[in-house]
Amino acid sequence: MERTKFLLVVTYLLFATSGYSQKTYLKITKSEQTNDYTMYPPGTKFELKNKHGYIVFKNSDTPGAILINENYTLYVYPSWKNSPDKFKLSEGKVEKLLTSHFSKSKVKKHLTISNGVTAEYTIHKSDKKPNKKNLKFKLSNGITFEYYDDKYYAYLNKKENYLQIKKQYIIESEIGTLKLSFNPNSGIVWWVFEENK
Repeated sequence: MERTKFLLVVTYLLFATSGYSQKTYLKITKSEQTNDYTMYPPGTKFELKNKHGYIVFKNSDTPGAILINENYTLYVYPSWKNSPDKFKLSEGKVEKLLTSHFSKSKVKKHLTISNGVTAEYTIHKSDKKPNKKNLKFKLSNGITFEYYDDKYYAYLNKKENYLQIKKQYIIESEIGTLKLSFNPNSGIVWWVFEENK
């Protein structure tokens, strides 16, 4: 078997994990390059089919992994889209990982990367709402999202340059789209940035 080449794409999970009962999230690894993978939030339905069209792996609460060493097609059905994301795979790995292994860190400051863009964010307790958390989220490309006590806004570079927020929370700008999920109960953050092409 040839050595796997990796192309990692970080894909976002839009809705807060509180709406899902599933304990695993999906991670698709296509190469060995650092930060070159795609992830989907808990509760995202998917089907991995072999070359004959049979389902060999799908979403569930049970962790597991499939090493890809022949032709497979992965269909992922994100809740924020009407059509599936389709991945043609001939190498790499498809995994169902427990959410506790992902990003439930007790650390206040977080630093993560998606599609070459770095995010720095802080989660802190609300002063007004017991057992709730607030978020300040800033990308290296200038997009900032702030959530304070059920109110939120986004801007590009300066607070005067407000960006429109659709649903929870799709933020479109001239440089690309930030898809962010924040659960104020748990403080869990999921995100992806897609650059305009």
